[in-house]
Amino acid sequence: MAAEEGSWDNTVEEWLTSTEAGAYCYAGGLAQLEDGAFYAAAPQADEAGWGFIFKENYEESVLQDDGETEKKMAINEAAALKKLADTCKAPPPAEGGLWVGGTKYRVTKTDEKFESGDATFKLIQTAKPKGGMIVAVTKTQIVAGFFDEEKGQTCGNATKAVVAFAEYLVGLGY
Repeated sequence: MAAEEGSWDNTVEEWLTSTEAGAYCYAGGLAQLEDGAFYAAAPQADEAGWGFIFKENYEESVLQDDGETEKKMAINEAAALKKLADTCKAPPPAEGGLWVGGTKYRVTKTDEKFESGDATFKLIQTAKPKGGMIVAVTKTQIVAGFFDEEKGQTCGNATKAVVAFAEYLVGLGY
């Protein structure tokens, strides 16, 4: 990927957030499966994508399994995204849960062998109030597309965009 490294932000924008792609996602990101850390984000203008999909390690009050107790937890978003990609499950509350861009998500649907064209990959739908994140996990990459119902975006259309991008990446050997 090194030869194309500089263009991955553009590629994410082209497939997920551009008007040509239907603007089905307000933000998108690409991370290495190896560590879950995003290395490309869209939209590119003023690096807006990074503001939506990334927040440096921080602490949050997290509701624990008992449904009553809140506990201050260290949040490492890349580690949580990697755990999601590896297991198709959000990290448990004892590990802080699933946070991306400073927003908490819950897993609503998973398919460990999603098929699209000749490609097979993991597909995970997550939700937050009035929106969510669609995640596709290929052999080496994590694709994340973010949708917001208040921007007229839907889970279905965001899924369509993420699946098309993941299928493209699988076709390139990623």
